Amino acid sequence: KAPRTVPIPKNVKVEVQGDMIVVSGPDKELTGNVAAHIENATRITARDRRVFEDGIFIVEKPSKV
Repeated sequence: KAPRTVPIPKNVKVEVQGDMIVVSGPDKELTGNVAAHIENATRITARDRRVFEDGIFIVEKPSKV
């Protein structure tokens, strides 16, 4: 498997905890963009998405305050 690289701004914090990746930061839009870039970088191509379920998925979004 080839490593994937994603640009991460200085004020966004990315932590790897086991099989979870936690993206946090003060700007909601910027952290969402980083999460989207990570998800797009690991997208599986040439496979059926309904059957092949490996990859990175956004499972929890921040709630409104």
